[in-house]
Amino acid sequence: MADTLVEVEAQLAQVRSETGRRAWLVSRVRERCLKNNVVSAPAPRLLRSEGEVGENPEVLKIEAYLLAQRFHALPEPERSALALFYVDLFNLEELAQILKMSVEVLSETLGAARALLKESLNGMRSGPSSSV
Repeated sequence: MADTLVEVEAQLAQVRSETGRRAWLVSRVRERCLKNNVVSAPAPRLLRSEGEVGENPEVLKIEAYLLAQRFHALPEPERSALALFYVDLFNLEELAQILKMSVEVLSETLGAARALLKESLNGMRSGPSSSV
């Protein structure tokens, strides 16, 4: 990360627009992260039962941690596309350019990422099936 920040200092002044600077920085950080990507062991299941969830349930720290682990386990480019989409710094055209894909492919990638995350979270709630 320090190497990326040193590179930022030298390159950022050459990029004219604020959006361009953000896009350049995000691209470099993403590239660096992809080089160092290590997938950790799967997260433990959520222990709170569905019956305990009210109309406006409080998000427990462990739930946020588990969601972050599930998000981290998404494959690329789904993980980066969804993360950048949720950060809401760029419009769809800019996101597609950062990720080096068309807007149509970005749309499909975002849909796939959301489906994978939802599937992972549903699996977390249901737990392993037991056969007798």
